[in-house]
Amino acid sequence: MSDKELKDDILTAEYLRENRFDSIVTAFAASCELYTVVLDFNGHILIDPSGPAPYLGEFYEIVRNPKYKKLYSSVVECLTFTRQSMFSEIDDGNPQSRFAAAPIFVDGTFYAAWILYAENKVQSQKLYKAFENLDTMATSLSDILTKLYHGSIARNADKNLEDQMRFEHEYKEIISTILEISSNHDISRTQEIYNRVGNLLDVDYIVYYEVDDDRPGFMKLVDYWAKNGKSEEAEKAFMWDNDHYDIDIQNQIKRSGLIVDKNSMTNRMRVEVFEGKAKAVMVFPLYLSGAYHGRLIFIENTRERVWTKGEINFAKELSTIISRRLSLGNKIKSDEKVSRVVMDILEHLPIYAFVRNELSGKVLYVNKS
Repeated sequence: MSDKELKDDILTAEYLRENRFDSIVTAFAASCELYTVVLDFNGHILIDPSGPAPYLGEFYEIVRNPKYKKLYSSVVECLTFTRQSMFSEIDDGNPQSRFAAAPIFVDGTFYAAWILYAENKVQSQKLYKAFENLDTMATSLSDILTKLYHGSIARNADKNLEDQMRFEHEYKEIISTILEISSNHDISRTQEIYNRVGNLLDVDYIVYYEVDDDRPGFMKLVDYWAKNGKSEEAEKAFMWDNDHYDIDIQNQIKRSGLIVDKNSMTNRMRVEVFEGKAKAVMVFPLYLSGAYHGRLIFIENTRERVWTKGEINFAKELSTIISRRLSLGNKIKSDEKVSRVVMDILEHLPIYAFVRNELSGKVLYVNKS
């Protein structure tokens, strides 16, 4: 396992504070009257510098000074190779200063360097005496962190599974409700569905466009949902003036849709396509009897995110259901139009004509004649 395989969202500076690791480190350094800090693989501070007041500011500057980045890289290389603590001088302009560094491993992977620093001769002698205990303490902290890390991963996995099951349950409930509403032609519950979908996906906007048959290349805003309610500002942003996607993206949307999030967002997309506001977007095509007819767009403006497989499948299925309802509605309209034409012909025939139910024999229509 490499250092990059550790889950950074678990082993944070906040995590160390929550588990009192900073107290252990600072207490050990204080008992030795030395300066201390804990840095991650890249030299970022995990536990803040601490130590005697007279030189603490200067020690903090050494920790933050970019000129020691190369030195720290060498220290990390030594610690990961030997897997043991090291004791050395440091070229900081002070001939009496010394430092010791102990590796902290998590699950066998280098996680951090625990550094003790001595500013003068007396502290250097104390550092030399504390060196052996430093190595023992670092090994103990490594063991404790590894166990906590495994426990955190297990808890996160359980929570993720629980969240996923809750999402899928609500997802199925919403789809079932949509199908029920569609079969009953009950448009009074449209806002309820919008709210449930928007809240489940935790997005800021859901926007529904259709192709504008009167203006080739344009689309018309049919409806939208906003987390904070509809407003003139939102409507103005969604009103169609021209297709701001380039031709390749337009074709991709028509074929299979567009999914943009933290992992795929580019600066060009953010600035040119989404005007610097959108953090994540899903766009799925709507079809009418097999022909491209519009788009359903899900927009996240508040936070960086990565769409989950469940969220993508849910949004895609909603688009498929809308396409089916569009096609069914179009077929019903066509059938009604054909029926009106047939009735109009029968009305003007100079002969008797009627329509009768084949099974019951009930007369459904008779013409004027």
